[in-house]
Amino acid sequence: MENKDLIQSKIDEALLNFKKARYQNAIDILEKLDEKKTNFLICWYLGHSYFRIYDYFSAIKYIKKSIELKEPDELNQNFLAEILLQSNQYNEAIKLFEKVLTINEKNINALFNIGKIYSELGKFKIAEKYYNKIIKEDSYNFNAFYELIKLDKKYLSENLIRDINDFMIKNNQDHINKTYASLILAEKEKSTQNYEFELNNLIKGHQYFIEKKEKASFQEFNYFTNLLPQFIKKIESIDFKIKSEIHPIFIMGLPRSGTTMIENLICSSENKIIKGDETGIMGKVFFSKKIISNYDDKNLNVNFDFDEKGLNVLKNLIINQYNQIGIDTSKSFFTDKSLENFLYIKILYKIFPKAKFIYCKRNYTANLIGILKVFLPNLLWSHSLDKIMIFMELYKNNLNEILAEKKIDLKIINLEEFSENPIDYSKDLFKFLDLKWDKKIVDQNYGKPTIIKTVSNIQVRNKIRKHDLNYLKNYIPLLKKYGIKELT
Repeated sequence: MENKDLIQSKIDEALLNFKKARYQNAIDILEKLDEKKTNFLICWYLGHSYFRIYDYFSAIKYIKKSIELKEPDELNQNFLAEILLQSNQYNEAIKLFEKVLTINEKNINALFNIGKIYSELGKFKIAEKYYNKIIKEDSYNFNAFYELIKLDKKYLSENLIRDINDFMIKNNQDHINKTYASLILAEKEKSTQNYEFELNNLIKGHQYFIEKKEKASFQEFNYFTNLLPQFIKKIESIDFKIKSEIHPIFIMGLPRSGTTMIENLICSSENKIIKGDETGIMGKVFFSKKIISNYDDKNLNVNFDFDEKGLNVLKNLIINQYNQIGIDTSKSFFTDKSLENFLYIKILYKIFPKAKFIYCKRNYTANLIGILKVFLPNLLWSHSLDKIMIFMELYKNNLNEILAEKKIDLKIINLEEFSENPIDYSKDLFKFLDLKWDKKIVDQNYGKPTIIKTVSNIQVRNKIRKHDLNYLKNYIPLLKKYGIKELT
């Protein structure tokens, strides 16, 4: 066999592993090839494989090399920009997406990503411009309309509603677009106080999204409700805590419970705190290193040593993953508001003994409605009413257990109480965190501008407002039709 045939067979073998989600195997094969410095395909697949295991540094290196070996085009420039975006290099990502638009000014992916970045930066007028460019090219792009409506309700027009109704009749396959269409219809019904139709459209929209994700949804559910709890029990048997000077502030809770508000409050103070946002670090480490390897099974299989050595390895993996997104854990306090961290709290407590833990909670019925009203593509359980209820119970039981054990010093923030008296409650929070408090962090809408990557992006840039629960009377009778009693 000629050498080039051997190389191609190795590339084919790596690609087969990639398609089966065996990304590390693909990397191991391709990294051994000397031709990785000169072969476009090797660099390209290495870049994609490293990206899938969240090694952004290596992914960027190889995709840049693949671009050097082949003239820049829409595909490779877009992908490199998306890696930079994931690693929080926003300015560089924007520059690359703009380069894509010099190649093709109608590239929907680049237009949408630039719009999203500017929206997250709070530069809403610029974001609006890019979303409008999308709908100029594709008047049925309801994802872009959905983002525009969040920026300005003027886009919730009768013409749009007619287009959506026409689309829903004629299209049976485009489930993602039908999801956004349903969410827009729900917003329209809410504006006319037709709460039953609003709720029906919300539930329908989530169903459209999850319809094609049955396996992934099962695996996620099994992981969080069955496998991870088994893993945690084994972790608890390790009578050891790592010595560490790292000071993370973990802000946890269910979606829509006030975590974004609390994080922005903390990071807008004069204290030097790095804002992590929803890093997803624990999930990235556990997935990329296959620490829990059998998401389909009932019984736990692990690639982990439940001892001091295993904890130290895990700590180093977590720190490296923080570095991948630009958080230098050695320099100062930093926040991480990944919602699922609450399900990993007993691990985080052992690895970061100097960490501060904050749990945000709100009225459960309000929380349920809040989850239904947003689109969280990375939390598959949030698209099923039954699973939302199960996860709400899971979080509640976990909280009660932690409070009963009294091992972890956990600060609970009640959203309704905090919004009623933000000055006194923020003082108390900052005292818990051993941070300097200043009234202006409440008065000045969280102070300095910042990037906010969550669905609360627009809402939390406004002054803290009291959370009035009177609106729940419109939904409680409707929820009963789905078998859900009022929650407190």
